[in-house]
Amino acid sequence: MTRAHVVGAGLSGLVTAWHLADRGFDVTVSDSAPGPGGLIQTRRSPHGLIETAANAFVWTETVQQWFDRLEIAPVFARDDSKRRYIFRDGRPRRWPLSLGESACLAGRLAAAVITRRTGARDRETVAQWGDRVVGAGARAWLLEPAMQGIYGSPSSALSAKAIFSGRRRGSRRMVTAAGGMGEFIGRLHARLAQRGVRFDCGHTIERLTLDAPTAVCTDAASASRLLQPHAPDLAARLAAVGAAPLTTVTMFFAPHPADVRGFGVLFPAASGVQALGVLFSADIFNGRGSLRSETWIVGDRGAGLTTWPETQLLATLANDRYGLTGRRDEPAAIHVTRWPRAVPIYNEAVLEVQKALGSLPASIALAGNYLGQIGVAALLEHGPAAAARLTSE
Repeated sequence: MTRAHVVGAGLSGLVTAWHLADRGFDVTVSDSAPGPGGLIQTRRSPHGLIETAANAFVWTETVQQWFDRLEIAPVFARDDSKRRYIFRDGRPRRWPLSLGESACLAGRLAAAVITRRTGARDRETVAQWGDRVVGAGARAWLLEPAMQGIYGSPSSALSAKAIFSGRRRGSRRMVTAAGGMGEFIGRLHARLAQRGVRFDCGHTIERLTLDAPTAVCTDAASASRLLQPHAPDLAARLAAVGAAPLTTVTMFFAPHPADVRGFGVLFPAASGVQALGVLFSADIFNGRGSLRSETWIVGDRGAGLTTWPETQLLATLANDRYGLTGRRDEPAAIHVTRWPRAVPIYNEAVLEVQKALGSLPASIALAGNYLGQIGVAALLEHGPAAAARLTSE
């Protein structure tokens, strides 16, 4: 049986290991963390589940296949979680634009479609694309919060080509397991072990030995370090891919009749709120406890918020929540998770990586959320490609 190595036990690494095992490889998965999952973890508390990163998959055919394969019953988002808000002028709104801004959006977008100018231009940022195609108002109050909510970076830091060429269209139905995303990771890990895949967690891989086909399924910075001796041009381009830090703060409160109900609220930079957004976790999925669960998502906002001491950060979020609710409720529990390098910054560096993938040696495959598509559903599709590459080698 041919051996294969997988470096990285996050979701993309676990999926790659599965597909390598399907192809008859004797697989070992290594990771510097003490266990699998990477950023995706679910903590259980007396008050409910806490997701440290992604809280769900977008339901696709591939996701359905994985839930069937792992024999996990899908838990779909509640219908009323379709209500999503953007905060403007002191209150959450389903549609944040004024009549004039809405008219401007409709007129600009129609003109861009007719003249075929909706496509991203070379070296155009998402902010520049937004001003050109939908207008400044829609860019500030619709596009900007959406980009920060997904990518953790302002639209001025994102490449329009990198973003829109990898965006998926279609259903946005959300799904998870009853035990959260951690149940999916745990089931996948257990099934891999049953299939004979070995795990070597708890120490950092310093270099690739290439004594067997190897899939590198790490963040861009770690992949750059490992690939430097084997694909120096690609390694240099990977090193240029930045990563946005994120901090999530999950708080549990007693329900209140005036609570905003739905998926959550995004806070544009112009709203004056420091947090990027808040998810109402108990409103999204059933069975998440009797208390109100709010996960506040914090980015740097150009002020290093993710590095602030916990007392300062929590005081800031208390003010943000007061601006949203008009109340200073005492939380029953608070759980803080910090990710210094959470999300790749989709700027021109990501496009440069894609151009250099052809220089990758045949015995190495690459998988990660910096390769053109972001999100946990997309990561499920990286594994088959990586395994196919190493099989052909």
